[in-house]
Amino acid sequence: MMERTLIVKSGLTTHWPELEMNFCVNRLLSPVIARPRFRSSVLLMLVLLLTMSCTKAPVLNAIDSSDGYPRQLLAVDGNTLFASVVWDVGLPTETTLYNGLFGTSYFQIPTTATPGVHPVAIRNNKGTSSSVNVTVLGTSGTFPAPRIEDVGILGISDVGGGNIDVAITISAANMDVDATISVNGTSVDSWRWGALPFDYLQDHLPSTYGYPIYHYTQMLSLVENVAFGSNLTVVVNNTDGQTDTKSYTLPSNLANLDSDGDGLLDTWEDGSYTAPGGGTVNISAMGTNKWQKDILVEVDWIAAATPNAAVWATVETAFNDAPVLNPDGSSGINIIIDRGQGGVFTNGGNILADHTTMDFGPSTAAGYTNFFTYKNANFNNNRLNIFHYGVFGRARPGGSSGRGEVWGNDFMVTFRAFAVWPQTIAQVGTFIHELGHNLGLTHGDNNSNSAQWNETRKPNFPTTMSYRYQFPGVSSDCDFTSDGFHTYSQGMYARIIESSVNENIGICDNSPLDMNGDGAISTGSMDTSQDGDSNDTHDDFNQWANILYKFDVASSRWNSN
Repeated sequence: MMERTLIVKSGLTTHWPELEMNFCVNRLLSPVIARPRFRSSVLLMLVLLLTMSCTKAPVLNAIDSSDGYPRQLLAVDGNTLFASVVWDVGLPTETTLYNGLFGTSYFQIPTTATPGVHPVAIRNNKGTSSSVNVTVLGTSGTFPAPRIEDVGILGISDVGGGNIDVAITISAANMDVDATISVNGTSVDSWRWGALPFDYLQDHLPSTYGYPIYHYTQMLSLVENVAFGSNLTVVVNNTDGQTDTKSYTLPSNLANLDSDGDGLLDTWEDGSYTAPGGGTVNISAMGTNKWQKDILVEVDWIAAATPNAAVWATVETAFNDAPVLNPDGSSGINIIIDRGQGGVFTNGGNILADHTTMDFGPSTAAGYTNFFTYKNANFNNNRLNIFHYGVFGRARPGGSSGRGEVWGNDFMVTFRAFAVWPQTIAQVGTFIHELGHNLGLTHGDNNSNSAQWNETRKPNFPTTMSYRYQFPGVSSDCDFTSDGFHTYSQGMYARIIESSVNENIGICDNSPLDMNGDGAISTGSMDTSQDGDSNDTHDDFNQWANILYKFDVASSRWNSN
């Protein structure tokens, strides 16, 4: 069997609700969210009408993946509009499963499914498809509680009196497709909207993880008659009674609406951003979308540190593959990098004057250049509040490979003299690492909020933010060997307490691992992060869901430059 990795795959796992619907449905449904007071009864009536007018006979091509654990989400490839998944089709145990708002692009393996092969088909009012077999794996540990990753907005309708109806999206790891949602203590109408199957655990033992992730699911919920600026307490309740809660504050008015929470207002993403000085930046022409998270970056370099051409597409892929669900149901983060590639991207890609060393701030050292000397001469100041700025240079005075403001907007890549410089994967990793600092991520946690923030080589932290993986890429195989890709962590691995370590069970799958590098597999107190002591506790933090997109706020470390 092909080894599955922590990276989120493309294809079936990235399509979204509008892509589930054929042309007929798109034409009939697209005005609904924009129409005032989009009540659930209207949606249900449309579903009935569309079923009658648009449905075709179901066709099932494949299920991705062909195996899984009970309650794990799988993706359906076929003509699935308004079809239902039929589990154990043709057997006495035949069951019709809950699906989503428009059909059956995804389904969960039943909780009661027994290990072994089960025939699965899809069915609508035109008939039943041929079946495909799914192999159910034996349960490994307890299915975890849901973990809310994000709340977004798909539509707002002004109902008068300063109140609004709002369609919110709730994305969560391990949320059931038929979970119930309550807002401020009241149950609200909800449907499965987006989803992201995650086929990593099929090759592993979930019981050996601290928080095994079987899938990501997204619900669309209608919240009625609430005030602009009010706080929503959102609770996800899985079918087994396990819950999670997240607070979300509505915008103060429509002008301040940021539907996807990426720090870029909807009005900007639909058109142009107006800077405090009056200048404008047409970010919509660059590809921003108010319902998909975007990160804007401008990059320059000295000639001696020109990045490899393959760097940009590889960075874009790393963010596109992020386990992040957007309000429109799509997955991934759209990173937009102006490196002077032409068209609307003409500010970046400047070849800067050479230097011996570079850093933030002034210095009298020979051959030194202040980073902000480059920025003041080359960066478009109209972009100051919305773009990150990066420079590929030779070296920092202290010799480190780079530096990024933690929750800021400026970063540098400075390992030209390192032996690994020619390697694209090392350039990609350092770019993602230093930009990650701008996004609030540290070497050992999310936002410098714990004693672990500068633990640089934790064994149970598969992230490019770790020095262990910055150059070669992360490992997802319960060892330290790179699997050749870069990503941030999802917070799956179990806690390690250095005063009591068992290398016989390693970090996952009960696979022995020499964590302290002494050449032996042993138990007891040991320095697993190679920082000179054995007093630490190591946790795997959920970085992707805790990115800080907006840096020009008072609580950040941005210096307004």
